Amino acid sequence: MPGRHSAPSSATSSRGLAKYGVVAVSVLLVVGGGVVVAQKAFGSECGDPASYSLAADPAIAPVLQKIVDDTSAESLGCAEIEVTATESGQVSAAVAKGDDVPSLWIPDSSLWVGKTVRSTATLIDLASQSVAATPAVLAARKDEVPFFDTWLTALKLEGLRIGNPLANTTSDAAILGAVAEAGSDEAALDSVGTALVPIAQAQAATRGEADPTVRLDDLVADGGVAVVSEQAFLAYQQDNSVELGATVPPTGTIFLNFPLAVTEPAGDRHEAAKSVGTALATAIESELGQQALSDAGFRSADNAPLDAGRGIGDVTSLTVADQQAAESTLRQYQVLALPSRALVMEDVSGSMNYSAGANTRIAMTVQASETGNRLFPDNASMGLWAFSIGLGGESQDYRELAPIRRMDEQVGNTTQREVLLQQTRTLPTLVGGGTGLYDTTLAAFRTVQQGYDPDAVNSVIILTDGTNEDPASISLDELLSTLRAEQDPSKPVVIVTIGITDDADAGVLQQISAATGGTSFVARNPAEIPNVFVNALRSRSGR
Repeated sequence: MPGRHSAPSSATSSRGLAKYGVVAVSVLLVVGGGVVVAQKAFGSECGDPASYSLAADPAIAPVLQKIVDDTSAESLGCAEIEVTATESGQVSAAVAKGDDVPSLWIPDSSLWVGKTVRSTATLIDLASQSVAATPAVLAARKDEVPFFDTWLTALKLEGLRIGNPLANTTSDAAILGAVAEAGSDEAALDSVGTALVPIAQAQAATRGEADPTVRLDDLVADGGVAVVSEQAFLAYQQDNSVELGATVPPTGTIFLNFPLAVTEPAGDRHEAAKSVGTALATAIESELGQQALSDAGFRSADNAPLDAGRGIGDVTSLTVADQQAAESTLRQYQVLALPSRALVMEDVSGSMNYSAGANTRIAMTVQASETGNRLFPDNASMGLWAFSIGLGGESQDYRELAPIRRMDEQVGNTTQREVLLQQTRTLPTLVGGGTGLYDTTLAAFRTVQQGYDPDAVNSVIILTDGTNEDPASISLDELLSTLRAEQDPSKPVVIVTIGITDDADAGVLQQISAATGGTSFVARNPAEIPNVFVNALRSRSGR
């Protein structure tokens, strides 16, 4: 009988058709009929096996390929399975869009299944809740492994390499670990958010680190600490003949659990894909399948330590009690880690010449815009429009002062950053006329959407002190319905609105922002304008 550290002969409770859905953040089990899997025997014939695609996280794809290769078509439900190594985040996006969707999917964590369910509002069948497991670890050179009392302490380490959280759960693990430790303590959760800022800023320049091998290569060359899975830690040492060290805080760690989801679109093949998925789960849970996983450095679904003293041994599995807090924190990190791509709309209607304390409203807006210009790094992309009725000629209510370009892009003998500053300072000379808000907003939204950058937060930022005054423009209802209809969840563009003084129609601005998942602010007096503008620029949602 295998001991605690041996590869088990079968999984105990992870298999069986289930349906993953978000109902009070729970997994709902459904009753399903048993699946009869033909056993490989001399003379058995499968006829013409059907072909099914399996998108698997790159970490586990090679061993899954081996298991599939070593399993007959009969034992896979009279099917041939084509295994493709694909990042979990990439498959989640494909399923959400309904584009190039695989028949079966094994992400690195059930978190991806949950995200996909929320984005599609459709339940996903699970052939197995977990086919393997591996804990997240903190890796370093063998003699340079530091002690961390918590994951929050680890997050605060300067230069911590965590990878790309948009691609896989390993990169989320340090954040999730800190959130799990914080529980419902608001102050502790705030500390986690604070710790993310410098990491996210560094991440903007290292977006290619989805592959843990890159992080471990850097670690070997330059030292420091990297967050990787135990499996990646072991595989790297074996492949590169180096010896590293690894640790986790005494509080425990996050485990990757590799569920097997059935993502074949609805129809006749979906039911067949469920049977194939269950048959594949059986093959993975077999003694040979479990041994293959163990040889590749994966733990069984029950998280039991690996044999022969490999890995970090017995470790507590951290559980995130507050899923909403975890998602909010991850979203904050993911947005902070992305550069900005924004089109700023500046109101130059006649009322912007009204007094605002010692200055005019337009003078205060220029000051706030200059502050915002200094806020963004060189990899941000910004553009500038001014708007008032007829400003662009005839029925066009806007004028482009600078197209969207990277802040460090050369424009003639200067940079985009300087062009924006120069054009912002010309705004007072353009003041006059009424407020052409609705048409300009829709035009700006479409402009940003047409040039969408998947590696950035794409947004429109509107500064205005009034309400729409263009009688020939679309109505508010038409604007809102068009924004909702044209918003592409796979290419989100958010609108951030800033009302300048109480003359701005705060209710309308809030509706415009809400239609795209953006935020709305009002600066009720001149002193608030610079700070509100800066806060709005940093309030980047929609991801």
